[in-house]
Amino acid sequence: MKIIKFGLLITSLVLVCIIITITIFKKDSEQGEVYIKNQETRELKDVESKISLIKEKERKDAISNGDFDPFSLLGDFVFYGDSRVLHYNSYGYIDSTRIFAAMGETIENVPQYNDRLKEMNPKNVFMSYGVNDMCWELGNDVEGGYGQLWKNAIENIHKIVPNAKIYICGLIPVTDAAKVNYEIPDNFDEVNSILKKVANDYSYTRYIDDVSLGENGMADIYTEDGFHFKSEFYPVWTQCIVSGMDQ
Repeated sequence: MKIIKFGLLITSLVLVCIIITITIFKKDSEQGEVYIKNQETRELKDVESKISLIKEKERKDAISNGDFDPFSLLGDFVFYGDSRVLHYNSYGYIDSTRIFAAMGETIENVPQYNDRLKEMNPKNVFMSYGVNDMCWELGNDVEGGYGQLWKNAIENIHKIVPNAKIYICGLIPVTDAAKVNYEIPDNFDEVNSILKKVANDYSYTRYIDDVSLGENGMADIYTEDGFHFKSEFYPVWTQCIVSGMDQ
């Protein structure tokens, strides 16, 4: 009888050891799978980052060598905005059919282009507003403020072209002289914080960080009014936009 009990004890110990071994192995295996997946994700992000940098360098080299222009990389697009965007056409860079802009327009003018948007059905939508909006102090009397006006415009566009990617360009500042001459509030940083937040609220929007191109209003990119851009700035601006599309 003692031998039988001893045998059962040994058998039980063996079973316990087997269960513990299987549990540890399974846990180690699961941890290993998680580690491998994390490594693969990290490596993929590293590769994507490197590819993005390579593509950006290739574009810059090609543009400087005159091999192609950055406008060809915008894809099937339309560009909403004010007079700054309008000059893409005035300077002869972009066909007027793709420019949804006019002098003095604001983010509240977006719906007036609904019919044209539906007809063109673009894959990419670029948006650049802000200076006129600041002059008119838009959003001050709206629940949700200026950001809500952008959300209204974005949702309006998305409803018409649900498969399009929407790119929100940061608000490039004006010169100090222009702030005085046009009575423009000096809250560009605040506006850009709002634009970034709005862009992060939707899966189909992306913020284009182009603000540094203006070097806080000190860059040599402005016409005499300190508000609008020189012709030669538009390829540079477009290059920045295209680079932002890859990130």
